Amino acid sequence: MGVREQLVALAKVGRIDASTQELDKELKDIPNEVNELRQSVALLEGLLAKERSQLEAAQNLRDQQDSLIKEANDAIGRAKGKTAKAKNQREAEAVERELEATRRSLKERETERESLTGAIDQVQKSLTQHEAEFGQLRDALTQKDGEAQVRISELEAKRKIALHGRDDLAALVPRDVLRRYDAIRGRRGTAVVEVRDGVCQGCRMSVRPMQYIVIQREEGIEQCAQCQRYLYLASWMSDDKATLEAGEAGPIEPKDED
Repeated sequence: MGVREQLVALAKVGRIDASTQELDKELKDIPNEVNELRQSVALLEGLLAKERSQLEAAQNLRDQQDSLIKEANDAIGRAKGKTAKAKNQREAEAVERELEATRRSLKERETERESLTGAIDQVQKSLTQHEAEFGQLRDALTQKDGEAQVRISELEAKRKIALHGRDDLAALVPRDVLRRYDAIRGRRGTAVVEVRDGVCQGCRMSVRPMQYIVIQREEGIEQCAQCQRYLYLASWMSDDKATLEAGEAGPIEPKDED
């Protein structure tokens, strides 16, 4: 197979690949978007677990304070009973000191319980809000995931149609050329472009005069020295019968590069 035929096949492969670029991008973006939403759900779920743990810990502490407050009140009752039974001033003063210490302890317990109650109310309010947000976000994820699966199926079907015949064309291109083509396309988006009036239409740089002659004479597969893209002549595509029958009378116009 001649150089022209190989480059025509490579150019057609390039056209097919160009036609699937947007499909490939969307196929890549859709899972990323779903995963971002899934991560948000996971983060909020983790926050809910933390808040539930904090709420449980605070409630346990308040229960402990309730027990200590009850014990303090009982101690005050017993101390008052001792006061009535005091036999002398010394015993009465000792009971009074005990009673005063118990009252201070009770006040501290009540203050701490009040603080815990405020913290519990705050955590409970935050938890309720986050639970509502979590429910909404989880529903959004379920909907998004379902829509994504449908869209992915549609895109894959379109991609399969767009890629029809690519393998047959790729088989006409030397393997080493095809490997370099894939590497260049990965870096630059397009890997095979027209050379027009001695100018590469990929990077808009002039090719070497002798190289342009080699291309015109169909003596070798040439790459642009500047951007490394493979070069072909538009006339080869226009004169190719199979290309014309496929409705591809003109070459692809690649995007300019800075």
